[in-house]
This record gives sequence, C-alpha cells and structure tokens, in this order.
Amino acid sequence: MVDPTPEQRDAIDTYGDGIDLVLQAGAGCGKSSTLKMIAKSDPRRRMTYVAYNKAIAADAARSFPSTVLCKTGHGLAFDARHLPRLNMPRQTAHQAGQALDVRKILGIIGSPPAIPTDAGTAPKAMTSKLIMRVVLDTITRWCHSSDPEILAKHVPQYDGLTTDEPRRALLGLVLPVAHAAWADLCDETGVLKLSHDHYLKMWALSGPKLSTDVVLLDEAQDTNDVLSAVLLDQEHAQRIAVGDSAQQIYSWRGANDALTTFVRELDAPELTLSQSFRFGPAIADEANRWLHVIGAPLRLTGYDQAESTVGPVADPDAILCRTNGGAMGIVLEGLAAGRSVALVGGGSDIKRLAWAAESLQSGQPTDHPELLGFPSWDAVREYAEEEDGSLKVLVRLIDEHGTGRILTAADALVAEDRAELVVSTAHKAKGREWNRVRIHSDFRAPKPQPETGHVLLPREEGRLAYVAVTRARQVLDCEALAWVDTVTAVAA
Repeated sequence: MVDPTPEQRDAIDTYGDGIDLVLQAGAGCGKSSTLKMIAKSDPRRRMTYVAYNKAIAADAARSFPSTVLCKTGHGLAFDARHLPRLNMPRQTAHQAGQALDVRKILGIIGSPPAIPTDAGTAPKAMTSKLIMRVVLDTITRWCHSSDPEILAKHVPQYDGLTTDEPRRALLGLVLPVAHAAWADLCDETGVLKLSHDHYLKMWALSGPKLSTDVVLLDEAQDTNDVLSAVLLDQEHAQRIAVGDSAQQIYSWRGANDALTTFVRELDAPELTLSQSFRFGPAIADEANRWLHVIGAPLRLTGYDQAESTVGPVADPDAILCRTNGGAMGIVLEGLAAGRSVALVGGGSDIKRLAWAAESLQSGQPTDHPELLGFPSWDAVREYAEEEDGSLKVLVRLIDEHGTGRILTAADALVAEDRAELVVSTAHKAKGREWNRVRIHSDFRAPKPQPETGHVLLPREEGRLAYVAVTRARQVLDCEALAWVDTVTAVAA
C-alpha cells in the first residue's frame, strides 16, 4: 500500500473522529484511493460506496474491501419487481402518447392545439407526440429533484418557446398529462415503460433507510437532489462526500453540488486533496488559471515526477469540443483525411440531431429537445443567428455538409481501441484522460457586454474549460482557450 500524502492522512484521521466529512479533491488528486484508504482503516464498520455510474461501481467492487457495498444510486433503489415494466419494448413519445391517450386526458377533439412561438412565425402545432415528449422530459427533471410533486418549474425551457404566452400555453397542456403519466407509472398495471429514474424517485419518496454505518458518496459535485436528500436523511450513518466543486458541469440536467449541500446541512468540515498525480506542473498551472477565474479556492500541485508541457500538439490522442456540432465537424475532418475516428459516447446523439433537422427541413415537427420549439428549419437558422450559441455550430454543420453526410459519418465511427483519433465533447470526457489533448476552437470567447465592455463568463462554462484542460497527462494544446485572459467577471 502506498503511503498516504499528508492531505490523505488528514482525511483518514478526520474520518476516525466519527464525524461527517466533505473532501474537495482536484483533478487527478487520488480521491478513489483516499476512499479506499479510509475503508481499509476501519474494517469493523459496514460501508456503502455510492458511485457515479455502473462502470465505476463495478471497478470499486473489485478493489474496495469486502466490508464495502459498491452501488450506484439506482443500484441501491433497484427492486426486481420493476423488471417487467423496465423490460417492456422501447416506447417512442408517439407510442407513449397513444398508450396513455393524451387527447382524452386533455379533451382534444379534432386538430391538435397550437401555441405561439417566440420568433413570430407560424404557431407550433402540439400533437400528442410532442406533448408526450415534453411530459416525459418533465417527469425526468422532477425525478432528479427532491420535490414531492410535479410543478411548473419541472417543465423544461425550450428555445423558441420561452416568453410568457408560449410558456403558459405549454404548461396548460403538459402538467395535466404529466400527473396522469406519473399515476400510470406508479400503477403495476400501467401502460407506460418504466425507466431507472422513475424507480429511483419512487424509492426516494418511500423514505428508505440504508443498512450501513458509513456512506461514501463519490463525484458528489454532480449528484441529483433526489439522491442527496436520501443520503442526508441517513442520520444513523457517518457520511463522507468526495468530489470537486470546480468540475460541476451537469447542473443543466438537474445535478447539483452535494459537497456544498453537505457542508451546509451537516456542518461537515471541508478538507482538500490538491496533489495531482495525473500531470506535471505545467498542466497544473493551466488548470489553476481556470480555478482562479471561476473563483474556486482549490489550487492544484503538479506531480513533479511527471513531465508535462503546454503547447501545440500536431498529432493529439484526443480532441475535446464544446458542442456536439463541433465534435461532428472534427469527425468529418478526420474521416476525410483517411483516419479511423472514435466519438466518445458513440454517434447516436448526432444521428438524432440530424434526423430532427431532416424532419424540420421537410416541414414535419420534431420532438428532439434541442429543436422541439421550432416550427421549421428556417426558424432554427434565424434563432441560431440571433442567439449565437451552440445551435449556430449545428446549423452551419448541417447546412454545409447535409444530414446525409453526417449520418454516414456517424455510422463510420470505430471503437476507441481501434481509433487513431478520439473525439469527445468536454462533458463526455469527464473522468477520462489521454496523453496528448487538443482543445477545439468551438470553446468560444464570450462577447463583451454592450453597456460595460466587461467580458462575462458563465461559471459553468469556466468549469467545463477546467475539466477539459485537466484531461491531459503529458501534452496540452489549449490555444483555443487563450481568451481566458480577457475575462473580467464570472456569472452564476
């Protein structure tokens, strides 16, 4: 067993005091090995390690002591009685809407209702399929929360349907169906397919008590409130939350920083792990620039036995992008150059976007969450040009290459172990590392504020850049992020 660092020894000793604990562990700073040290230090107590995903839980089960139960939150909640509903055939939003009979719930006779759009173009016809798509997304968002009831705040915001009148119209259609859908999901004879998020919410609402002496929560910075609330309720157990608040990048899909919650709700001491074993001082310095920008108190120390450099990379192992559109652009370039290319997470997300664009281009509606609020492809173009956000990259990609070429490229992707180049969004790169990494140029600089001239960076965008630069072990090409020096303020 490797001797613990002074910071790790402090964490082990604080655990030994029997109090709840929060560990802020920077990128590559040995949080998993620290949790194993804590587990091995006290073989008399039963522990439950709560992992971020199934792969991490399986790996932990092989390396943690036998006194530790290693599960995901869903693994803790799983009940075999849910299997028949989980194993139902996959339901599209159209099939789910027909099974639940959305039109009957809303009393719709004749043509589907239409709601106004932000762009002033033709009203959006809300078919049963589109209503059900929003309902399913609403239930998912509610399942991620600690709220006991489905409320208006759980209905997603969609580009093109954000102003008051479209929003009210959308809520009037969605909320009654959402309540009916949840009642169906809780009914053993229901017609809707159950998901893992559904049974996790049912479990949380039942007020479960874990048979354990210690709870070890990993990747706590991106824990959904539904799971945080369950763990906070385990008052009989000692709770230890480990993660990196600077890597909180999934708040857009309902995750929150349980590290902050545990400090606030449990009055837990907050210790740090700042010695990175992933990279040397040069990459640590780049990471610290971003930690400074986003106002994080943590600073990393590079591993002095690891050689690392920051500069151009002619032949990177991985290229990390801000957007799906940016990632697909790199995939197309790589394939055109005759290289074998892998896309982390596969091509399914890109294909769904391409199919959604095809539907809009042919005058048909789409239930894709990024494009649902638009009545036509021209409306998407107009919105993307005005907003200058991630949609602009997608629109340019599809208009330049066409959906057919994009779909062909997605089918040409290979597995990572066979690839000459790995492409990933920064979100999907979390938890990964490569020797040579290049940051793509779709990490664009925020525009100066018209009134003040200040360059205002959303804090989550800064966190995403920090995640990206800390994926490299040896060489980091982050020229695309040189604009960091122009940032004058950070917004929540």
